[in-house]
Amino acid sequence: MNTQAVPVISYSLTGPWPELAKHIKDAQATGLPGKYGTTNYLTRLTNGSKITENRRKACPSSLPRPSGKSCDEYPFASTWQGARYSGGPFSRRMINATQNTDAGRALNGFYTYSRVLDGDRFLVWIR
Repeated sequence: MNTQAVPVISYSLTGPWPELAKHIKDAQATGLPGKYGTTNYLTRLTNGSKITENRRKACPSSLPRPSGKSCDEYPFASTWQGARYSGGPFSRRMINATQNTDAGRALNGFYTYSRVLDGDRFLVWIR
């Protein structure tokens, strides 16, 4: 068993969720954590109420959402680096609502498949 391996989720700028991939790429370019090839890791958070607090800080319900769009936050609400618990900068962008929902499902699948547990580190590769 390699305890040094760090799981990586990949999103493509030409894949099924290009608006999400572009948002993450732009956010990482500002120095936000999680960029593949660095040791500036994201850390998984599994507490549902804390995830909700992260999401509410990044994307409050008072924020207008254009038709067909939803608020995407980075770092992910499901990380300790999320808007509420990091105490640091974060990014939000209105992106295609279907892409946001489907990419969120993919992230949850990544957590399960790669066995990324509470407190585990991981990275995000935008290709």
